[in-house]
Amino acid sequence: MNQVKSMSDIHEGSYPGSHNDHESVIELFYHLVDKEKFYDTAESVLTQIDDLEDLAKCARIIEQREPGSMYYKAKFWSRIDGLISTSGNHQENKKEFLRLCRQVEVHPTRAKNYVACGRIIESVENASLLRESPEVLFKNAQRQKDRASEYLIEAASVLKENSSASPYQIHKEWCQQNGSRSKNLDIIKPSDWWAFGQPKWRKEEDFPGSIPGEIYANALYYFAPQVGVVVDPMAGSGMLKRVYDDRELWQKDLDFNLEIYLYDLHPCRGYIEKHDAKKPLPVKADWIFLDPPYFGQSSHLFKDEFALSKDKNHYLSLLEEVIEAMAESLNPNGKLCIFLPKWSGTRPEDPNSNIPADAYAFAIESGLHWIDTTFVSRGRQQNPGSAIQNNIAKRDRRMRSDTCVLNVFEK
Repeated sequence: MNQVKSMSDIHEGSYPGSHNDHESVIELFYHLVDKEKFYDTAESVLTQIDDLEDLAKCARIIEQREPGSMYYKAKFWSRIDGLISTSGNHQENKKEFLRLCRQVEVHPTRAKNYVACGRIIESVENASLLRESPEVLFKNAQRQKDRASEYLIEAASVLKENSSASPYQIHKEWCQQNGSRSKNLDIIKPSDWWAFGQPKWRKEEDFPGSIPGEIYANALYYFAPQVGVVVDPMAGSGMLKRVYDDRELWQKDLDFNLEIYLYDLHPCRGYIEKHDAKKPLPVKADWIFLDPPYFGQSSHLFKDEFALSKDKNHYLSLLEEVIEAMAESLNPNGKLCIFLPKWSGTRPEDPNSNIPADAYAFAIESGLHWIDTTFVSRGRQQNPGSAIQNNIAKRDRRMRSDTCVLNVFEK
């Protein structure tokens, strides 16, 4: 087969080496970018074309392709870099690479990342199994540094057995075979300030409110026993179970072996039992995580007495009952985590309410002693539509409540 020098040598309805001049490969790419035939055409272009500008244009067009975008962007930029490098003049090569990046409006740093990823792909046998994989798979591979090729080999092996395997499943398989996942996904925070920009465990669509699962993971890691009974008496959607089931992500070198009990006044999952948290638990616990509805902030999420309470004294009386019941439910040396924010009304004349301090007093009165406190960002300033509320807060010189306090007590 003759070597094809530029895209004008490739045409729809034929493959490299034919001489039908009615359509260029760039037009072909536009027509095939969402079609199965795209794969064969892309491979033909990679092996037959050596015109740098044509290759860069193809790499740019590939961004429209899903699935397959990242795989072929990487391969095309690797091919471009390889062709440029044949001249041997480093400075001239660099200038040419930057020129091509400017021409197709791709940032040079991003293009270099594509080149690095392409090199890894080229080293993998059966790499075609990866061509529909999303970008996150290749990013995970690059994080393995000198073991990136091994990572993609393992990914290809998983996909060969299960073509629908997700990047998460592939990463899980890799980490189980190659050591702790904490090296690749460090959920545990090193200080008493916890902020989670992109929570891994998010609220589920059929449940209106849930804190990020990372809060449970950190609270379990720092304050729960490795063996024992742990309880969420206001379990909501069962986030505690989801996080515990994924404990390989956060337990590091520990080996948690806990009995999980979930209760709620209105259970929404089959594994959550009905129970009123104002009463002692049906089991004795070594660790309890208490996340009640927040005063003045939960009526749009839940319709129970706690959430709908508009009178602070009534809310606090309910909270006191719950804390007393949880304290009674603890085994000796058991720990109770109470997760609450302060309350700040929307009007300048509304008084601030230090609900975490009230809960602290109830816990001490119930015979518990305080052992630690952490602070957790609620990320409300970054929520969509929050700009107006932020401006009002600054105008009225009244800070919004954007932090929850996790107080930890021991019996």
